Amino acid sequence: MKRIYLTIIGLCSVFCSYGQSSVEAVLDEIARNNPELKAAEAVLDMERLDNRSETLLENPEIEFNYLWGADNIGGRHDVRISQAFDIPTLTGMKSVKAACMDELSALKYDAARLEVMQEARRLCVGLVYYNKLISEFEYHLASSLTLVESYGKRLAAGDATILDLNKAKLHMASVKGRIKEAGNERQALLSRLKSLNGGQDIDFDDKEYDLSETLPVDFESWFEEASRESPVLGYVRKEVELGRRQLAIDRTSMLPELSLGYMSEIRTVEKFRGMTVGVNIPLWSGANKVKRSRAGVAAAESRQNAAELGFYYRLMDLYRQATSMKANYEMLRDSIEETDNRDFLLSALTKGEISMIDYLVENDLYYDALERTLDAEREYRTSLAALKVF
Repeated sequence: MKRIYLTIIGLCSVFCSYGQSSVEAVLDEIARNNPELKAAEAVLDMERLDNRSETLLENPEIEFNYLWGADNIGGRHDVRISQAFDIPTLTGMKSVKAACMDELSALKYDAARLEVMQEARRLCVGLVYYNKLISEFEYHLASSLTLVESYGKRLAAGDATILDLNKAKLHMASVKGRIKEAGNERQALLSRLKSLNGGQDIDFDDKEYDLSETLPVDFESWFEEASRESPVLGYVRKEVELGRRQLAIDRTSMLPELSLGYMSEIRTVEKFRGMTVGVNIPLWSGANKVKRSRAGVAAAESRQNAAELGFYYRLMDLYRQATSMKANYEMLRDSIEETDNRDFLLSALTKGEISMIDYLVENDLYYDALERTLDAEREYRTSLAALKVF
């Protein structure tokens, strides 16, 4: 019973460590540490505060006058306090516009976050590819080492020539070179991932992709959701809404602006106090505001239509490419699984049933096909990552 309990604990630790190195865990860490996202978040906070400032009334005006009079009449001083009131502020139109601007700023941040996350996903796909490739070539290297050791013994026993041993050594050196090349590429991806993570190291040793990520069964149904949830499209749509809010506010610019206040006039022997009411008649200042806002709405609607059209065809093209890449990968995968005869080749060579040349040619053919299969899988998974648009 104790052994079973310990085994369960061991399995749990394995799965937990695996979960910590998964793609989603990497994305969560990058979302917390990425310097570009931190800067975008600071800009978001600043823009929200700036948006709130537009909902406030104009500053009150305080005026003080002191006038000197002749000796026989004395002086005079006036105090005037007034506050202007505009209809968009009083009716809450500016508050609604500010909320719309807040949503626009949030969508801009979401779009920046999506861009960083997509790059991180692509890097993780590349890392899984190189982890798998290195693992396969390490198996290849082990077989090559076995071959070198075998021919070293056969040469000592007079059963092989130095040429055979040299061929085996050259083959092993070639495999080592391919492992080194793959390792360099893997390290470059890790460095880029570290940069996205704010300079903090990320260990990523996964050799399998997330099998839960698959192509949508129906493009049109999936596109409806993608179109609805995409922050990029949400941004251009919100621009149209913001333009309409601004148009509604500018339409009120032709209405008079009221101001209320208190005024005091004090002379040597007389005092006057009372309320003041003012009207600001916008004869010229609002002449072109409505026209400009209408033009802005029309431009925003044009950008929205162009963005939605481009979004649709770009995703359709990505979907078609992913479908084709998936079919190509599955064909190569099935073929490589049916033709994996590495163990047989080594056994046949050891028994003298095939020559060294035959072994090397057949082995290289298999690993070339294996590398093409892994390349096809990487391309398919990269296309899936590109479809993560929300």
